[in-house]
Amino acid sequence: MFRRERRERIVALLEERGSATVEELAELCHASVDSIRKDLQQLVREGRCERYYGGARRIGPPPDQGTPNQGGPLGQGAFGQGAGADDAHANENELIGGPSLVPTALPSGTRPWPWDNPAPSTEPVSASRGRPDVVSQEARLSVARRAYLEINDGDAVFLDVSRTNALLADLIAQGDKHVIVTTNMMEVIQRLSGKPHVTLVSTGGYLNVQLNGFLGSATISLLEPLLFSKAFIGADGVNLTNAAVTTDSIDAGEVKERVIHNASYPFLLAEEQKFRMSHRFRFATVTDFCAVITDTDDPEILAGIARQGVAALRAL
Repeated sequence: MFRRERRERIVALLEERGSATVEELAELCHASVDSIRKDLQQLVREGRCERYYGGARRIGPPPDQGTPNQGGPLGQGAFGQGAGADDAHANENELIGGPSLVPTALPSGTRPWPWDNPAPSTEPVSASRGRPDVVSQEARLSVARRAYLEINDGDAVFLDVSRTNALLADLIAQGDKHVIVTTNMMEVIQRLSGKPHVTLVSTGGYLNVQLNGFLGSATISLLEPLLFSKAFIGADGVNLTNAAVTTDSIDAGEVKERVIHNASYPFLLAEEQKFRMSHRFRFATVTDFCAVITDTDDPEILAGIARQGVAALRAL
């Protein structure tokens, strides 16, 4: 099936079903998952469908109904089975391919999140590179909270060298989700060490004292055979004009690039200030990620993310 025919087939399937996961579309179109993701990104740019985490839905109501389908893929809910947080918190796990989403409040009687009664959290000091932090602790924490919602029991996740990931590690430590966490950041190792519900894996390699994390060719080689269900990747800057995701450390960028390649669902953690910054080394494009987790309310930034065909997840 040629690319154009496949995209027409995808649109027809979405019109018929309302929504479908990437895996379902790949099976029905006899194509790879990567090909379907690229097709969906192009169809979103053309305004022919909407993306959500793990799949896509048609735009507008079905032909014989007056209201659009609000369910997820094939009636499972917005994320599909096993793709969001617990069912009790399903409303907080919706994704958007457009301007904004404000998560709903927790239903009464549900399990509390780790930040409801958090233990004191220290200010992350890693990844400072000798520069003042232009992003507030509150902004980082709100992004970390939204990222935590994407982690399920049994997930194998990667946390790279990032101040926001240090805060995400605190939430994992305070929570009760049983996960496997692989990291190259010393602070994450320190914060998760000894937690009975966390299986902790360190990449090893050359320890960069300035970043307080493992970098370099040895780390990349050790990462090569490891696969992750989800990866949470920090960045120093995001340029939506050319879709460049940048860092000022080549060594750190090469590790991030390898992790993105090895993750089924890589997430970009980007506070609003990051969209006004650009650095020397481009390690990824925005379209390499399944979603961008951000605290921004800026409609131009949100529209810029949507134009890339990538979902934007609003921070808590």
